[in-house]
Amino acid sequence: MHTVGVSLLYAAIVIRGLFWYSKGPYLGWLIAIWAVYGLLFYIEPLLERWLGEGHAGSLKWMQAAYLILQTGLIGAMLVIPPLNDFGGSLFVPLSLQAVLFYGRRAGSLWTAAFTLIMAVILLRGGDKFPGGLAMALLYGGICFLSGGYANLIRQAEEARRENQRAFNQLQAAQHEIRSYATQREALAAERECNRLARELHDSVTQTVFSMNLTIQSARILLEQDHQRVGDQLDRLQKLAGSAMGEIQLLVTQLQPGPVVDEGLVAAVQRIIAEQQAHNGLNITLDVNGVKELPAPVIAGLYHIILEALSNVAKHAGTGTATVSLNLGAEPALVEIEDQGVGFDLQQAQSQPGHLGLASMFERAHELGWELSVESRPGRGTRIRIQEGIAER
Repeated sequence: MHTVGVSLLYAAIVIRGLFWYSKGPYLGWLIAIWAVYGLLFYIEPLLERWLGEGHAGSLKWMQAAYLILQTGLIGAMLVIPPLNDFGGSLFVPLSLQAVLFYGRRAGSLWTAAFTLIMAVILLRGGDKFPGGLAMALLYGGICFLSGGYANLIRQAEEARRENQRAFNQLQAAQHEIRSYATQREALAAERECNRLARELHDSVTQTVFSMNLTIQSARILLEQDHQRVGDQLDRLQKLAGSAMGEIQLLVTQLQPGPVVDEGLVAAVQRIIAEQQAHNGLNITLDVNGVKELPAPVIAGLYHIILEALSNVAKHAGTGTATVSLNLGAEPALVEIEDQGVGFDLQQAQSQPGHLGLASMFERAHELGWELSVESRPGRGTRIRIQEGIAER
């Protein structure tokens, strides 16, 4: 739009000049000046793109040389007799370009210089004082208005570039977040694999080992005392059923979707039923209040409670435990407590192999909740998972 407007203004001056100077001796000079002015105007954007931001110093010198040359050409148009003051209108687009090049402050200085040059040229004759002054003021005012418009264009362009930079930074941050989420998912999958490996070793592997011993005993008895083989087969059947139940429990733990769908309370009730069926653990559930929890929080608390109750069944040396869901409290609180043999927390954390305890702390941290363990040898264990400030 800017180029079209200047082109129309330039064409109007050329047409008017051809009529005004058609019988004068300076028409050839004017045509040469108009040609150079037009050539500089149309190649300036090409030179600006060619230099680009990589040659900022050269670009500034080129822009300054362009303004000086165009100022000289316009001044030459004005001084060629007979005086044709409408050539000063070409200072208007030049003022706009000056502000676009150097900003509002420096561009205003260039515009003031253009106005002063016009005033000096138009007022050089005494008989031109009233008209020359009026034209100088008119063109000067239009130049400053054009500069103000150019400043708005410059600000809009800077805002666009800033928005583009912010958008690029946002895209980069989004890419980093996705990469981080992928890494966290991979770490979570690896942690879950380690937990399942430990569970298989502690439960199914031991059961299968007992089944193998029972089969060996049955073979020996088959040769020596075949009447006792039936007892061994009964024991083998029970061990196989126990292994099947443990495998089904592990498979259930690999499916977090139903946990989120059924809710935390129902999921904990299912854990209690499974622990009762497979480990003979008698668990009391105490629910106080109801609260809507995000899906990741439900899944995370489910796994923490499952891990805690599995540890009770394997290591606490007791057949009872209590789970308290204080969801109506502020902040929400979940507790798992037993009156078993307990343990030394510092010693347990310093020794390798306690992956379950580390897994619970890590899950709670990921949820933004705070997990604490209270335990002493012979005094039982209490695990508290409290809603963090970030979750409220």
